[in-house]
Amino acid sequence: MDESWIPDITVSTPEIQVPTVIPLEGIQKVEDQSVVQPSENEQANMDQNWAKKMNIANKERENVARIVWLLMDAGTFALRSTFDSVHPPLNLREHLSQAHIKAVLQRLHTSNVINDKLWEMLYPLNKKNTTSQQYDSRALCILLQSICHLCPPYPNGWGVAPLPTDSSLSADIVRLQLLHQKVARMDMISPEEFVALWNQIKEVLVRLGGPPIRVRLHRIEHEMITTELQNHYVNLFQDQWADGRKLVMTPKSTGSRKRGRSMKNKKEENGIPKEDKAVLLKTYRMFVDNVQAEDILDRLQQNQVLKFSERQEILAISKNSERMQTIIEKIHTTKLSFGFKALCDSIKFKYKKLYDVVMAIRKEVYKHGIKDTVDVVGVCRDSLYQTYKAMFAKCHPFSWADNISVNIRDLYTPLDILDSNGRKLHLSDILPPPCTNGKGQRIVLEGAGGSGKSILCAMITQLWASHKNYFKYTYNILIHVDIATIKGDFKTEVYHRLFPDDFKIKQKDFWATMEENSHEIVLLIDSYEGKTEMRDLQDIISGTSLPQATVIVATNPDTSHSLGFSADSKLFNMGYSSHSVARCFKTYLYHFKAHPDKHQALFDLIENESWVMHKHLAQPIVCLLIFAIYQTNKTANLDDIDCITNLFEVFGLSMATHYCKRQKIDVIGYEFPEEIVSAINELSNFAFESLRDGKRAYLEDEIVTPSNNSMIFHLGVFFRLNGPHWKFTCTLMQDFLAARHLSDFVLEEMSTILKDNKMMKYSRYSQMITLLCGLFRDDYDTSTLKSLFTDLAMRNISNTKVLGDDVQSVRSADSRASISHAPSGKLVDYNISLQSLTECDYREDMCEIVAQSLPAKMIIKRDGLISTKTLEALPLVMTVEANRITYLDLVLQPSYSSQAAVYTEFAKGVAKTGCIKHLKIHWSTLDLMARILDAFMTAVVSVESIVLSDICKKSIKHVSADTWATLQNACENMTKTKEFAFLNGSKAAIAYFVLQHLPTTIQDLNFTGCKLNMMCASELSYKLEHANSLTKLDITNTQLAGSDFVAVLQGLKICPTIKHLKLCGAKLDRPGVITLSECLRLTRTLQILDLSNCELDTEMSKLLANAIADNRSLMKLVLKNTKVTLEGKNVISHTKFVQLKVIGLEDAKHLLLSI
Repeated sequence: MDESWIPDITVSTPEIQVPTVIPLEGIQKVEDQSVVQPSENEQANMDQNWAKKMNIANKERENVARIVWLLMDAGTFALRSTFDSVHPPLNLREHLSQAHIKAVLQRLHTSNVINDKLWEMLYPLNKKNTTSQQYDSRALCILLQSICHLCPPYPNGWGVAPLPTDSSLSADIVRLQLLHQKVARMDMISPEEFVALWNQIKEVLVRLGGPPIRVRLHRIEHEMITTELQNHYVNLFQDQWADGRKLVMTPKSTGSRKRGRSMKNKKEENGIPKEDKAVLLKTYRMFVDNVQAEDILDRLQQNQVLKFSERQEILAISKNSERMQTIIEKIHTTKLSFGFKALCDSIKFKYKKLYDVVMAIRKEVYKHGIKDTVDVVGVCRDSLYQTYKAMFAKCHPFSWADNISVNIRDLYTPLDILDSNGRKLHLSDILPPPCTNGKGQRIVLEGAGGSGKSILCAMITQLWASHKNYFKYTYNILIHVDIATIKGDFKTEVYHRLFPDDFKIKQKDFWATMEENSHEIVLLIDSYEGKTEMRDLQDIISGTSLPQATVIVATNPDTSHSLGFSADSKLFNMGYSSHSVARCFKTYLYHFKAHPDKHQALFDLIENESWVMHKHLAQPIVCLLIFAIYQTNKTANLDDIDCITNLFEVFGLSMATHYCKRQKIDVIGYEFPEEIVSAINELSNFAFESLRDGKRAYLEDEIVTPSNNSMIFHLGVFFRLNGPHWKFTCTLMQDFLAARHLSDFVLEEMSTILKDNKMMKYSRYSQMITLLCGLFRDDYDTSTLKSLFTDLAMRNISNTKVLGDDVQSVRSADSRASISHAPSGKLVDYNISLQSLTECDYREDMCEIVAQSLPAKMIIKRDGLISTKTLEALPLVMTVEANRITYLDLVLQPSYSSQAAVYTEFAKGVAKTGCIKHLKIHWSTLDLMARILDAFMTAVVSVESIVLSDICKKSIKHVSADTWATLQNACENMTKTKEFAFLNGSKAAIAYFVLQHLPTTIQDLNFTGCKLNMMCASELSYKLEHANSLTKLDITNTQLAGSDFVAVLQGLKICPTIKHLKLCGAKLDRPGVITLSECLRLTRTLQILDLSNCELDTEMSKLLANAIADNRSLMKLVLKNTKVTLEGKNVISHTKFVQLKVIGLEDAKHLLLSI
């Protein structure tokens, strides 16, 4: 320590009186008590020792002052912060004025715990607001222990040091109180005591005050403290804490006190009345959905319904819905009779409407009373929790390794789930909001075979059972049904599957309760195939039964739904992302206790984008089969697998080889023992018969009895559900084995079977037909494959329409009769033939057959995603000479944004074929449309017409710079087209941008139905002035009016090429008609003028009639449905025109009376 500041001490007299605090070492004792006269050396030594002793005393006194400063400054700040968090300063006066609070403080005042000075601060006579800034540390300790609803520390209460392991808020307040009392009794503090005491206080203060307290601690520890300041702090601290007055009495734990309190507060300990509990259950969802927890916490804490620690627990939860659920649970279980009333009071002002509704329900409940009944929903929910937890605790995902069982959570790899807008959903967002009125949502979860729908349903169910607050929207009941396993009455089967035999709620009562509480139910139906003979299930899906329940059905994309089912929305299971694929294989390796680092070759293969199977890895079944081959057959070359059919073939060989190894059977090449070959054949026969009969789940006897061969369970194609039923590993597995069974027949027999069972017609056989074609992909010696594709071609032709509703709508944008009447068909109707080509490596002879069966106009439209295989196959089919597709009508749904890269490649592919002469795109996402159009226009050599039709249902609020740049590039490439139409554009800014970048070489320009503004009109005028080939302009129903038309028509005056002008529905005024008349007099090229659906008064009619009479090029004037006055009609009809034909004027029913 630096002692330079210690003053020199000199002794002016040899007579020294030694203070009692200084030891008497070195002083010679004399018997006569005379003054000792020290020597000169002794005098010098004594001067140094005395100074040193005085320095130590001053330092110990300073330590006391510094500790006191710490407690009065940082300690008071920490206590005040804690008190303010319980009782915010704005509401402090209101809280203190409550009768029960004032009564507590009055008792403390009477017992002299609260002195008169503090009482006047709490309840000032001048009625001013009291504030915690006036309270010292002693007052804050009293208030925290008495009126803040804190529990005394266990087991010693407020007056004794708490347990060392207790770090609760109450314990820290007691520690700080005891430290205040301890320091108030201390006169000196040694350096060693100071360090220990400082650290002890610091630890408590940091927990109470948080990070802000550290600044104060640093300042107090390092700032210099003067003697005057030391005395000030010590004296002030002594006044507050040295009087020995007790603080709040510690509650006793004796039985007598408990009995006394229980008698006094018997009503409170019984909790809220049963009527309030019934109201709380009825209004539970209202509170959770509509109230913000932060708005009511302060009020509930002030009313002592919630403790401070409970408040902190609630605020630690992130989601508001979970916070509200916790609050309601605590009120439901509180021992205070006024708990529910306090909850209602907390929403009285901010949520007035909700308060009125709750009070009305409460009034009715108290009026009519309630009956003590069993919470049937709660009992069923708890039972379902246990059922689902046990059901998915042990799954056997690896059909070739029965010894491995895992929890579904440890097996599940995240799947990409999209909603109808193409937005990727987190698993917690997959359940929609429960229905509050009307009919519950019916949702279709689409996914191709092998995309993981079943494991997704299982994961949703497991999370519902084990994590109550996992999903954003909660349901009391989730019923998970694999419809393939239901063989009898639907309700009976479901009840017995989900509940134990001794379940106390009977089946009839269960379903009756579900009917009454259908808004609390979500049904998750797996393996749904569109039609069912179960009447109860039909009623549920259609909404006749359980009308407010949410129903989610997992199905394949090509499923045809029954007439009674109408989906409110769709979800799309896209399978694995590229990241999830690697994660999936790592999960599989861990379950086989293998470290991924030792299998780098496998990960290099799955990350190789040039591998043929790489694009199929998004399907979980493909990942599973590849891993099965890799794990069981080290000699298999995964690089050689080139299609899904080949994958199943290699898998079958690997499973047979693996079985032989386990049985220690020697196999030379692929020459398997007869019993194995027989088992595979019997398995294939069983798969075909079960597929034909529409069965997807089986009892063990159903599988074994026909063949009497249990070996088929060891070939890796079956897995057992939690129950007596078995299923194929995937529907694709069943389809492949069924196809294998058919492939053993000669062509005539195969054709007969296909025809008799109408397998080329029904969509449920589509995967089997595709795999059947794949089995003959290398067959060039027989005509089997040709026969199969010929049958598929006949199916394509039957799905082709010469003229239908989809084509009829094109006439509004394309006047060519040849296009309108061209044979057309939807791409999804040709799925089977196109996907079968992918399994045959696009054999040219098969592509020829398919190409000849496709129509000239292909409509790509589906309320859902279109298979990537189909989109990849169509451009390849169009490259063959027999291709007839020249018109492409593409309807882009919002969900297609997830397949942007696929559609971009598709556009490039069809453009490179050079076959497309007409392209129409109905777009709902500007970015996707721009990317597809740019890809097409970049690759195409020439195209006759491009039509872009806006079908956006939501307003476009933002367009990225990349989208503008892509759209600009696409428009600038329009030099390759003759006709361009931009229809029904809802944003004038987009229409203006397109106009701005279109080349002047376009011959036919159409902006029908677009919302055009003055800027668009100016740009149209510019195009007309500089056009060198524009012959037709259509601005029908563009919302241009008045001066906007003047701008357009000014450009028309000097346009050297215009022949056809359509102004249908134009809001022409007098200046516009005058300008149009001037144009008619000046133009020498205009031949057709269409003013249908316009309004012309008499003066306008005269102006037009005079101008047309002076014109020598106009040959046709169209006035269909035009509203014209009687005088105007007479003017036009009596004017003599040279070679002009007026159409529509004679239609009198559209005339207006002259005013």
